[in-house]
Amino acid sequence: MGVARLRKWTWVIVTFVVILIVGGYAFSRHQSIEKQYHMDMENAAAAINDNNYTAAENYFQEALTRRNNDAVATHRLKQTKVFVSAMNQLENHRFGTSKNTFAQVYKIHHGSEVLNSRSHEKIQEIKKVQKNITKYNKILKYARELNEAQEFTLSNQQLDTLFNTKEFKKTYYTSQWKTAKQLQKSNKTGLSQAVMPGSTSSSAQSSSNGNNTAADGTTGASASSSSNSISTLPAPNLSSAEKQAADNYSGSNEYTVTKKDKELNGKVITQSQINNARQELGNKSGQFSDQDVRNIIKEAAQKGISVSEAAQ
Repeated sequence: MGVARLRKWTWVIVTFVVILIVGGYAFSRHQSIEKQYHMDMENAAAAINDNNYTAAENYFQEALTRRNNDAVATHRLKQTKVFVSAMNQLENHRFGTSKNTFAQVYKIHHGSEVLNSRSHEKIQEIKKVQKNITKYNKILKYARELNEAQEFTLSNQQLDTLFNTKEFKKTYYTSQWKTAKQLQKSNKTGLSQAVMPGSTSSSAQSSSNGNNTAADGTTGASASSSSNSISTLPAPNLSSAEKQAADNYSGSNEYTVTKKDKELNGKVITQSQINNARQELGNKSGQFSDQDVRNIIKEAAQKGISVSEAAQ
């Protein structure tokens, strides 16, 4: 009886020891898995802070191997993927789509506050870009209209407002930048090929006037000047259209204006610009002096309208 009882107690002790060992191992393993899970989640958060979203996704997936179907790891993995998708859309200049995708980041529960904050910043940035694109396209449209009207200098002045804008140099506006450069190139070609209207006839007329002498010894230019209603404008400097304008003009003469009156945005309005404006004005051009035309050009540039509209 004593031996049997001893054996029984021996098996009881052995069983208890085995239970302790197995239980201790299981507890230790559980603690190790939990520790690894928290490390994976911390590493994922650090990767997000460093903008390393691929690494963050990998850490979240590792965390899910420690805790199957863990809600926090599952939601943050999904949130990271949505954020990366929105960033790719933004890089491809799909502004409307990316803005909507960034908005989806907020809708994911248990998400990263860092990703929420970055998504908000990106949405605000996209709104600014969309507003600028609308503004830049309006300027490009007007510059193109001026180019088609052969107002190449005025068209370039519109383009300069874009090229001198720091924001315009960002990659978001690559399409508008290329359009502006092509238009600038077209303006340059137009200016190089432009022939100043009336320049030949004015030279011939000047030469003819210089060789004609009246009976009283005065030249034809002097005689014409003396009979002109605006005596301060010498005839050799006027085309036929300008002579008619001088007869019709009742305002101040061309030499009573200041240097600033003859400038647009700090640059002197050239005779070529004046001649181009007169062509656009057509039959009405004879009603205006050169300074009147300069004023019309300046008003058109300031208001963003055509020369003919400004003349009205």
